[in-house]
Amino acid sequence: MIEAAKTIRAGEEMLAEIERRSGQDVSSCYQCGTCSSTCTATLAFDYPPHLFMRLLQLGLVERALASRTAQMCYDCMTCSSRCPVGIDVADVIETTKNIADESGRSRPPKEVALFRRLFLRNVCRHGRLHEAGLLAWYNIKSGQFFNDLSLVPLVLRKKKVHLVPPRIRQRRELRRIFRQAKTKPGAK
Repeated sequence: MIEAAKTIRAGEEMLAEIERRSGQDVSSCYQCGTCSSTCTATLAFDYPPHLFMRLLQLGLVERALASRTAQMCYDCMTCSSRCPVGIDVADVIETTKNIADESGRSRPPKEVALFRRLFLRNVCRHGRLHEAGLLAWYNIKSGQFFNDLSLVPLVLRKKKVHLVPPRIRQRRELRRIFRQAKTKPGAK
């Protein structure tokens, strides 16, 4: 009985921390499911966004911290933009992921960690995402040399991805921002 009370209290404290950091009131989610119905990553999740929010509401914070949802969210912000209450669901998920990472409760799968590292390096180098470069480096580093190769003609025909990276003008400023972000508490 005492152990259960400690677990509940720890869950409440962790939820308060998630709400404080994200600036969102998790209890205002009324489970309409709009976030989940528009999420492009739901199939990869163990809990769609609305159920992730429900876990937090019920105090099952440890389950949310350990979930694939927290680790694999694309941060595309679609869930947040569609929320009728105006909750930044993506920020809640991202904050939960950051807390899980900081506390050592979970580690992203090897492929996800590699993708995140290459993504940030790509943005730091080019000032914005250079998709072709990111995908090429990911395929090389992950050993999946021909992954998605069949999509290249389609993508090039649609002109959605540029082969040449963008030129940036304030390279020093961009690198300064990245250095500063790495020195913040909790940054890795």
